[in-house]
Amino acid sequence: MAALSEDHRPVLAVPPAPPVPDRGFLNLGHHPHPLRTLAIDSQHLSLDGRPWMPVMGEFHYSRCPAGEWATELAKLRAGGVDVVATYVFWNHHEPQPGRWRWDGQRDLRRFLQLAAAAGLLVYLRPGPWCHGEVRLGGFPDWLPATGPLRCNDAGYLGRVAALFGQVAQQVRGLLWRDAGPVIGLQLENEYGETGPGRGAEHISALKQLALDAGLTVPLYTVTGWPTLDIPAREVLPVSGAYADGFWQGARGPLPPSGVFLFNTRRVIGEMGNVDGTPAAGLIDTRRYPFCLAEAGGGMHQSYHRRPVLGADDVVATILVQLGSGANLVGYYMFHGGTNPVCATGPLNETQASGYPNDVPQWGYDFHAPLGAHGQVRPSWGRLRLLHSFMQGFGDQLAPLAAVLPAAGPFDPADRDQPRLALRAAGRGDAVAGFVFANHHVRHHPLPPLPALQWLLQAEGTPAQPMPLGGPLALQPGQCAIWPVGQRLGGVRLAQATLQPFTRWQAGASSTWVGVALDGLPAELVIDADGLAAATLDGQPLPLLALDGSTAALAGGGLLQRQGTHWLLRLGTVDQPLLLALTDVQGHAHQLLVLPQALAQACQRVQIGGQPRLLLSSHPATCSPAGELALHRPAHQPGWWQLWPGEGLSAAPGPLPLPGLPGAWARSVAADADSGPWPLQPVAEQAPGPTPALRWGPHLAWRDGPVPLVPDEADHAAAARWALPLPAAATAAFAALQARSPGARLWLQLDVVGDVLRLWADGTVVDDRFFDGSPWTLAVDRWQQPGGGWPVLALTALPIDPELPVFLEDAARAQARAAAAHGGAVLQGAQLQLEAVDRVRPLPAVGD
Repeated sequence: MAALSEDHRPVLAVPPAPPVPDRGFLNLGHHPHPLRTLAIDSQHLSLDGRPWMPVMGEFHYSRCPAGEWATELAKLRAGGVDVVATYVFWNHHEPQPGRWRWDGQRDLRRFLQLAAAAGLLVYLRPGPWCHGEVRLGGFPDWLPATGPLRCNDAGYLGRVAALFGQVAQQVRGLLWRDAGPVIGLQLENEYGETGPGRGAEHISALKQLALDAGLTVPLYTVTGWPTLDIPAREVLPVSGAYADGFWQGARGPLPPSGVFLFNTRRVIGEMGNVDGTPAAGLIDTRRYPFCLAEAGGGMHQSYHRRPVLGADDVVATILVQLGSGANLVGYYMFHGGTNPVCATGPLNETQASGYPNDVPQWGYDFHAPLGAHGQVRPSWGRLRLLHSFMQGFGDQLAPLAAVLPAAGPFDPADRDQPRLALRAAGRGDAVAGFVFANHHVRHHPLPPLPALQWLLQAEGTPAQPMPLGGPLALQPGQCAIWPVGQRLGGVRLAQATLQPFTRWQAGASSTWVGVALDGLPAELVIDADGLAAATLDGQPLPLLALDGSTAALAGGGLLQRQGTHWLLRLGTVDQPLLLALTDVQGHAHQLLVLPQALAQACQRVQIGGQPRLLLSSHPATCSPAGELALHRPAHQPGWWQLWPGEGLSAAPGPLPLPGLPGAWARSVAADADSGPWPLQPVAEQAPGPTPALRWGPHLAWRDGPVPLVPDEADHAAAARWALPLPAAATAAFAALQARSPGARLWLQLDVVGDVLRLWADGTVVDDRFFDGSPWTLAVDRWQQPGGGWPVLALTALPIDPELPVFLEDAARAQARAAAAHGGAVLQGAQLQLEAVDRVRPLPAVGD
């Protein structure tokens, strides 16, 4: 097959059929649910007999106050997460030998119960070694003195058996086999040992210990780095893909990363290299589905490297993995956290403790879609577009192999060739699947592609250009998924430049929802022979008989007959459009087009016994029982819409935007006297001298040593500000709490320094390294019993503007500007209330 057509368009060769999966190799999928099925083969997972592409999001229960779990789990589910993954950090639970703690925010059992109540499944990662940037990788401080670790030493295995036994007590009755939420268990992490009693032998021993303890689940996994010396049939290796890495030693931007380049060999950047490891670790990738356990939902910070990933970075990373064949996307992290207080001292990884990085003592925000305090970031809505696609179309996508253009590109630094991938199969007019395109590389903007068009080559038909209506212009930072051969009853959507969002079936009628992505024209190509009639927003489309005829439509659209197809060009879409289609059998179907801004505020829910779209002004959740909760700044009005609105009570008046046709709607007014309130910080100490620079040990895999975090004694020179809370703000919060359970009081700090700390009543409660982004914290977390408030203070070590660490350009500029203020400056602080409005959509009168 030619790599390029004669006019240099890339060629995507369509396989005639999906690959035949191997269902007999993996010794997994046992311990069944009493009513449901969960299976795995060499290509994908299956749930209840259908191919399944789950979204898994990491959220560490012991890094979040227990009182926040229910709300945060609901936000995970609303963000499109199906499975919550969590480490069980050994040193969070057994700080002294034999003294186990499963109380408060360490109450694993309660967390699992709340996850199930939120409609989530659970994947446990109990170590015994976890990493997670925890001191000693999660091993208790007392453990190293007991003998050899991470091998089949009898003493070590005995202590691991005790850990697994404790975990088993917490999960009793909550496993999949008990009709509970826990479907899987990760054994070890980042395991690179080989040889007798190690490698595959040790992983086998850990699995047996888990089975002996009663941790019997359908899935057992290991991370696929740094080696893959594993018991081949007994575990599933999983991969990772990060757009940047705080562990890197580079003081500038990293080279173009492989996470932004489609790659069917599963060699993704530096993580999850299943065919790039030493010979002892090679596996046959044809035996295993491509599953990601650690796709970067953001990135943590170390003292020496402080990346701030944007939504474009994480969205492009995930889209490229889907186009490369991934059939499970697990995020690390999806929700940030804060290390708990422990009697044995700080729980963070440090170079002083023999680990590669100095990370914050308390903060583990990770710039995740949901931050350490539950703050919702733009990536939450952007990523949900992909999650909705996986949930709505995963049963079609999962069996399909990834295909790349024969001409590449194959070099992450290639700036000239379009980055495309195909997951499709079929012959002739039966081709169905999806095309993936990425034009974003972090820190290395690609040049515009002014005329992108490619050819789909399938057996039994001439090569088909896509987009059919002519080339499109792809701008730096854009990425997209486009459908091929989608069926709505007897109507075939041959191709479109709409990103699929979701779909559902009601009898013989189909609903298909697509997203008109920003900056890309919306075009649909429909086979003429299956279409009897069509309307666009209630206006009949003039279906023309003559090839080449064109009709102008209201709103600037065009309808054109091209051979056997109808070509509908919508152009720029800035409000919802509803295309009603009737097939030749007389069945009615709906194709809803959402502009990207609205789609990012949209989620699919189940209310009143049927699928619907929930569109909201601010982040919203929907409980399994159908209760809606809207999380909005209290000084802003808000609204919900549910589409379709049939069977629900009518809407009380107009909404401040074009509504979805026939939607149920509700609006809420802004709360009176609800801020926001600027703080009046009180400077208590000016910054002292910049701490002396010290260097850590040189590690072989880095070019050289990296700076050490300043000593504790250096904090005596930190700038300090008292942060008195305005009485009007705390009174308004008390009033809001009374009528809006779950309300939050947010503190946003715009501060420049080096090491930043927040104090409550003289104790550090959170910290971070300056990286140029605002610092947002929920101060209600430290509200005292009875409603009182602690005395808050902020400290900031001065930053050397030329400190030899990695900072984003904007952060470096702020550091240089702060030099005039001694290297530490508080530029702004304010409080803001978050209201939580709840409503349960009711059946319409008479239903």
